[in-house]
Order: sequence, then structure tokens, then C-alpha cells
Amino acid sequence: MKIIRLDPGELFIGTVPAEVHTVLGSCVSITFYHSRLRQGAICHARKPAHHCPRSHSGLKICRELGDHVQCSLEFMLAWFDHKGVSRQELEVKLFGGGMMFSTLPVSMENPMLNMGKRNIDTAMAFIRASRLHLTASDVSGPWARQIVFYTDSGEIKLKRIRKSAQELERLERLGRLENL
Repeated sequence: MKIIRLDPGELFIGTVPAEVHTVLGSCVSITFYHSRLRQGAICHARKPAHHCPRSHSGLKICRELGDHVQCSLEFMLAWFDHKGVSRQELEVKLFGGGMMFSTLPVSMENPMLNMGKRNIDTAMAFIRASRLHLTASDVSGPWARQIVFYTDSGEIKLKRIRKSAQELERLERLGRLENL
């Protein structure tokens, strides 16, 4: 099985079996899995939404697509739609959105301090609006998460991690931790 390291701002669609590893702080990962096709998709989004210009004649891919929850979800859903997958057949899972600066007060005036919550809210709004079935989630809290996603089974291995904000930022940039 191929091992993929998913860095912040990336997404991966597995058409053959793969084991996808990523580390999340305030970022979120959303997985889509279709059991009949045995195919899955995962994103590692850093920011909530971005208003990409839309094309009515096809799919225009924004250069910042993977950075944003909204854009990543739209792309992954469009990919499964193109494959003829019914939205009711997709298993959707949501992870991350940790409050990495828990010693500081969360304030709507400072969106960087509540980025995790904004990422979760954006993902949940998209999931509800698209009438997708959320089968599992582990979000928020004062910890980071290391996840492994198996694209051929939809299985997730999750480990919660308590580290300093500086350590987590470094680990999230690297996209991995040792010793899952």
C-alpha cells in the first residue's frame, strides 16, 4: 500500500489503496469514502473559505483550492459527483480544528485565534447544505491530532497530541509526527 504524507493545503483522492498521514492543529481534514468504489478523498485545509471565481462551462481549479475548507470540499464532492456517486452513499468524517492558543481569549475580532472553530463551522455548514452523511468526527479541544486515512476502507486511525503551539506549528508544517 502506498504511503502518502498530506501537508497543509493539500488534498488527495485515492483511486488505488493508499495510507494517508497528516497532522492537524487548527486545520481540519475531511474525508469522503465510497464503499462500492473503495475510493476515498481527504483534504488538509488551513482556512475556512475563499471566494474562487466560478466557471459555468466547466471546473475551474483555484490555485489556493487546498488551503480552504469550502474549496476543498466543493472539489472533492464534484469529483465523486463526476463518478456518479450519490451523496447518500458517501461516508464523511471530520477531524481537527483544535484551539491551539488556549491560553488566549477567543475573540471574533481576532480571527486567527479562533481559526479552528471557523474551519469546523465552515465544514459543518457545507456538510449540512450538501446533505452529506457525517459518520464520525473528532474536533475542537486544546490538542492537535495525527490521523491516518486508508483510502480503500475509509478507516481512520487517530491520535490526540498535546504539545506547545510552537511544536505543533513545526509538526503541522512537516505534516507528520513520529510514533503514531
